[in-house]
Amino acid sequence: MALMVVAGTLILLSVMPSAASADTKDYQVDATSLHVRSAPDIDSAIIGALEDGATVTVYEERSNWSRIEYNGYTGWVSSDFLVASNSPLEGVHITLDPGHGGSDPGAIGVDNSYEKNVNLSTAQRTYDELSEAGAKVTMTRSGDQYLTLDERVDISHSYETDAFISLHYNSSIYSSAKGISSYYYDSGKDLPWARSLQDQLANHTDRQNDGIYNQDFRVVKDNNAPAVLLELGFLSNPEEAALVQTESYQSQVANAITQGTIDYFGK
Repeated sequence: MALMVVAGTLILLSVMPSAASADTKDYQVDATSLHVRSAPDIDSAIIGALEDGATVTVYEERSNWSRIEYNGYTGWVSSDFLVASNSPLEGVHITLDPGHGGSDPGAIGVDNSYEKNVNLSTAQRTYDELSEAGAKVTMTRSGDQYLTLDERVDISHSYETDAFISLHYNSSIYSSAKGISSYYYDSGKDLPWARSLQDQLANHTDRQNDGIYNQDFRVVKDNNAPAVLLELGFLSNPEEAALVQTESYQSQVANAITQGTIDYFGK
């Protein structure tokens, strides 16, 4: 332990262990100035600051905090302002739109599941995967909120997103209907984006590849960014409804979307 005086206050600091764990990861700071704190708490003492672009090694992650070495001592920084070094999607901003929500359940599955919930859990996994690859990710909703179509587009525009993905699960009067499909509006702006995602969804899952279609969905049509609406399986199909709600399937989708995004942006 060591003592440091910060703004007239005596702070007890832990000396950083000299041996690095095999689980350490290197990140870069993505903030004008990132406060280093004595503990993983917003109310803990600030013991220093890191400049934009500084490289740090993270030794431990706890909730939304990362433990680093700062001048030989243990420091904590907000994980929100760290991106993986040499990350393939660094500098890319993606908006994820979990379809439906709140009073709008979307499709209701044969097992009485609500599409809005499956959309959200899939988006949350995709958020994690894209963020791990270095992307900045915005969610149009993070809980069970109702948003109009215009509000979803407005969120995309307000963040000047580089690309937009609306996540959905399908339904049909025919219980045998199955598969994954992608929808675009503008063949110049949206079609290459849709192709990149659909190709990887076909590669990463064992679902039927239903192809890419032109459609005037408002969240795609009115979006300034390359935009696509994905239908990731049929909740009206008993076998597919059970599968798409599993952690393993949603992880496959998240991996596919992340790889498709890397392919599209050419990183």
